[in-house]
Amino acid sequence: MMKKLLSIAMLSCAVTFASAAVDAKPLRLGPVSVYGTLGVKSGKIVSQASGKQVMLRGMSLFWSDATGSQYYNPTVISWAAEKLGIDVFRFAMGIKCYNSNGGDCQANSDDAIISANSYLGNKEGKEAQLDNMVKAAIENDIYIIVDWHSHRAESEKSYAKDFFGRMAAKYKDVPNIIWEVYNEPVNTDMGTIAGYANEVISTIRGNGSKHLALVGTPFYSQMGSCSGVNDANSAYVFHFYAASHSLGSFKGNIEGCLNGGKAVFITEWGTTDANGTGNVSSSETNNWTSYMDQKNIPNCNWSLRHATIGGKTEASAMFDGSTLLNSKAALDNAKYTTSGNLVKSYLTKHNNKNWADSLVAGKNTGSCAFKGASASEMDGTITGKAVSSCTYTSSDPTVATVENGTIKINGAGYAVMTGNDNSQSVVLITQVPAQTFEQAAITCRITGGGACNNFTGNSSAKLEYKMKVTKTVEGSDVTYESDNPSVISVAKATCTSSECYGDKGQQVWIATFKSRGTANIHATAKAISGYRALDTTITFSLLKAEQTLNTKYFKDQTVALNSTTQVFTLEAHKVPVTYTIYPAGYAEQQGVNLIAGGKNATVIIKAEAPENDQYESLLSYIKIVIGTGDVAMEAQAWAEIQGQNFIAPKTQKNLAPTLRMNGSQLVVDVKRSGFVKVQVLDVAGRNVVSNVSRYMKAGTNTVDLANVPRGLYIVAVKDGSAMQTIRWRNK
Repeated sequence: MMKKLLSIAMLSCAVTFASAAVDAKPLRLGPVSVYGTLGVKSGKIVSQASGKQVMLRGMSLFWSDATGSQYYNPTVISWAAEKLGIDVFRFAMGIKCYNSNGGDCQANSDDAIISANSYLGNKEGKEAQLDNMVKAAIENDIYIIVDWHSHRAESEKSYAKDFFGRMAAKYKDVPNIIWEVYNEPVNTDMGTIAGYANEVISTIRGNGSKHLALVGTPFYSQMGSCSGVNDANSAYVFHFYAASHSLGSFKGNIEGCLNGGKAVFITEWGTTDANGTGNVSSSETNNWTSYMDQKNIPNCNWSLRHATIGGKTEASAMFDGSTLLNSKAALDNAKYTTSGNLVKSYLTKHNNKNWADSLVAGKNTGSCAFKGASASEMDGTITGKAVSSCTYTSSDPTVATVENGTIKINGAGYAVMTGNDNSQSVVLITQVPAQTFEQAAITCRITGGGACNNFTGNSSAKLEYKMKVTKTVEGSDVTYESDNPSVISVAKATCTSSECYGDKGQQVWIATFKSRGTANIHATAKAISGYRALDTTITFSLLKAEQTLNTKYFKDQTVALNSTTQVFTLEAHKVPVTYTIYPAGYAEQQGVNLIAGGKNATVIIKAEAPENDQYESLLSYIKIVIGTGDVAMEAQAWAEIQGQNFIAPKTQKNLAPTLRMNGSQLVVDVKRSGFVKVQVLDVAGRNVVSNVSRYMKAGTNTVDLANVPRGLYIVAVKDGSAMQTIRWRNK
């Protein structure tokens, strides 16, 4: 409903795969373990397992752009589940940049974005972000709405079917999932919406997902009509903003659907005007929340973020101020907006559900039954609950087991203990959060510079590094110890040099790099109230300097036929450099110059130099296009470099893909749909990513290379017989 220009600019560097969501397990007990996968029965949203009606209350995240993505954070979700009692949250995945009427953003406006920062230009990054949030939903045992947050989804049908089909297959066995296939149609009639939804939902079902599917309704999901969707396990979406949409004016739309046997889910509601600003209407908000509770309509408030970002203020945001709140401590101390206070009151009023009793309802009776067994994962054991004369089978021994009446704690989560009398009892083990530690791994070069300098004035110290972190974010003092002090030692020392800045004259932790090699630096901090002790290691290394060539000359470039161009550097740091041109016969080296032949060609030049006392060995590549170039010849060159036989391709030059790097995202523009191969080579010519085959549609595609270690690489993409390469330094 947010009637304004909404830019969907995801921070591609912010998202990585911690681990696959499908491998996660609940670390607390919530509605998903009780209800399971949701569905629709007799016009109500129900548990598919029991058929009982389900009522959910939660929050929608803001658009997954540069503004909203800051809150797409597992810590935020865990906090909201614990402190606000949310049963569900909404992943508002922006597809591209729209204005409030569903049209394109203005080309040069502040809201205009490059395609690589939208879902359509950054699929890998967005899907990685989704996986992290599905994992957070699983661990908190709450539902996640996967929302195609679009104003014109019918024109994006092929993309939606591709996305929902693949995600349905991936998450078909994850009960936490709810699909929202269309957020807010604008000028689209219900027949068109339903036609789109039927195709997308059919794709979801065809890929094994039985999860509840939600469908937007006309005019910003105001529900002027709700019909035409032929999937029995689907519900219709309604949105309201209390200061713009009074209950008296709009409840008739909802009741028209409910009375027609249609299920309704309010996936977005606010306390303000429809544009997210303006005054908060407390009275109308209370009317709506009472109505939703009375009718058992599941709902999500808009939105979980702080109010002021980039000079713009969202009155509908949960938190006041302009400070990012994505740690538990920051959220605990957050100040709420007027809207946030209303929403907090509504959510926490219902944060008293006893999920443990619901899970074993009717089974928590018998001589072996017990109630109220809960503890922290740090407690070790629980006594006085289980019956010593009974034996118990644990549903999850990694959480807890029972031996002779003592409950042994093995980890966070919950376990159902089935006694030998078939009674069932629940053990809840609360996860103690880790402290936040933000000291990065450090690599220094023996030639100095960068992060490594002299901080203590000790002339015998080769190089030193002043630790950035002396306390965890939560306030516990950090202690460091090296496992290889003959290479890198760590100790407290007085910072004396001009490099110390604000720490001059202070006792700080200093790492001293004594000789080439690597050491693991052990960082510890004592447990403090609400957080477990810190115990981790970070890697520090002292390496030779990197050899480099003069990039003024040795660089990718286009040269004219029969031209002479300075390209080469004869020595690198007093070490001779050897050059090889692939394939031979189209250009030659004469001293520092490249003499181009008279034919259109594309050649690869490999530069090699041995290591010496101070510098690492060198292996580097550049591409020279002679005249108009020859794409097939470039593929031949790489085949020769890799020692492979080359079969001359029969392909048109204009079918070659174009490549660029956007941080750790490889952006590939292909001319035709089909399978392409992606390969990443290190400077030694070894495969780091080897011939990964990906189906790409004509246009812009992305490949996430975030897991590739730091270094210099050649990235090659082969589309049929056409190949393109680029150099990439992953920093």
